[in-house]
Amino acid sequence: MMIRPPALLFFLSLIISGCSGGIDNSRLRADVIEDMPGGFALGQLPMRPASAYLRAATAQGLVAFDAQGQVIPALASRWIVTDDGLSYIFRLEKIQWNDGRPVTSKQVADSLNIRIRELRNSALGRELTAVDRSVSMTGKIIEIRLKSPMPNLLELLAQPEFGLIDKGAGSGPMLAQKSGSAMQLRLKGFDESGDPVLSSERVILKPNLAAAALVRFKAGQTDVISGGRFHHLPLLSAANISGGLVQSDPVPGLFGLLFAETGPFLSLQSHREAIAMAIDRPRLLTSFDNFAWQESLTLMPETLQNRANIPPPRWSALPVTQRQELARGVVSQWEAANGNIRPLRISVPDNAGGRILFARIRADLAAIGLDAQRALPQRDADLRLLDIVADISSPSWYLGQLSCDVTPVCDKAADGLVRQARQTSDPAERQRLLGEAELMLQETRNFIPLANPLRWSLTRDGLLGYAPNPRGLHLLQYLGRNPS
Repeated sequence: MMIRPPALLFFLSLIISGCSGGIDNSRLRADVIEDMPGGFALGQLPMRPASAYLRAATAQGLVAFDAQGQVIPALASRWIVTDDGLSYIFRLEKIQWNDGRPVTSKQVADSLNIRIRELRNSALGRELTAVDRSVSMTGKIIEIRLKSPMPNLLELLAQPEFGLIDKGAGSGPMLAQKSGSAMQLRLKGFDESGDPVLSSERVILKPNLAAAALVRFKAGQTDVISGGRFHHLPLLSAANISGGLVQSDPVPGLFGLLFAETGPFLSLQSHREAIAMAIDRPRLLTSFDNFAWQESLTLMPETLQNRANIPPPRWSALPVTQRQELARGVVSQWEAANGNIRPLRISVPDNAGGRILFARIRADLAAIGLDAQRALPQRDADLRLLDIVADISSPSWYLGQLSCDVTPVCDKAADGLVRQARQTSDPAERQRLLGEAELMLQETRNFIPLANPLRWSLTRDGLLGYAPNPRGLHLLQYLGRNPS
């Protein structure tokens, strides 16, 4: 089935001249793709992508990510973890809020406690259950006290959502000024007297629809586009963008179909398993012509640190034709005893990429005797697409996305093991409990892994400071600067 990209973008791609050759790293323009651009809102949860970039640039946390996605010092110059793993102690840099006030440990501890309360009901909330509170110890020392060890706490604190604000001011490396529907950001520095000064270099940040961002890129009106996902890929072909300009990030996470409803047919694990067996993942992914997209058959990356050795399902070694034959037998047996199965409602994005994905899945389901209907996001659906990047490198994050808090098709016993794992101080016991929970959920089959999440950017030749990374974040404070 051929899905045509939006006609307007295709037309514009024909009449707009090719990408300009030069780039001025001191005057960069950055577009961030948002499917529903809504301006900047640093306090809104969940944060829109452009707002996350703005917060990360203007309001740093205790730690931050560098251009390669590694955790580095930010408000804190260094830190230690106590032997029992229940306390992280940070020493603050000598630094100012962006309004000129000196940063104190009491301000940081208070701001962090407020932010943790705000985030408890967000997507990060599951990972915050072990946090007790942060306290000021001296003028430059703060402590985060935990109820149980959190090996990945620093990864969490480096997320843009943890950029701290006190009395409306952050302390990030950049200052922002509104410029129409965009934000103009400039790096902070200090003169010989130690007084703050603003660099003449600047980055113009603008949220945009994918089609509009690509038109601007073709016209030479922007230098970097971030936030591309799988469903935006057909627009690259429509805009005739050279593959050499597309940068893919090696992001871990979840990309697949989550069972959101049961019903007579879907209530049985063997029937959900039949649907998982039917999907021809390599054929589906090659529909998008992106060589960085790799299929997945397990609930989390097999190379994930501290993951138990859980093999993929036994049927994964079979050819897809044989898998579909077995699945077709399951469907036929049910229909012989119970009658026709109603079409499955599958929620995918309402755009060219979403329609391609749905068409491939529907064809595979038809091969085993099932019909499917496309359901829009936020509507009733039997299966809905999950496309999320992992916030931390822990098996508990993946299992939390598939818990009974998220879907009624779940395993309460597996959730209980995850809770136990988060409370134990023994790393080996934590790994064992999480491994048992992963095996339970894999056998429950409430999620069908399809691939790794896909995140991509466009960069103009000569752009400094850009690096593909496992966070999928290309922070503004690094763009235009020599990595050395």
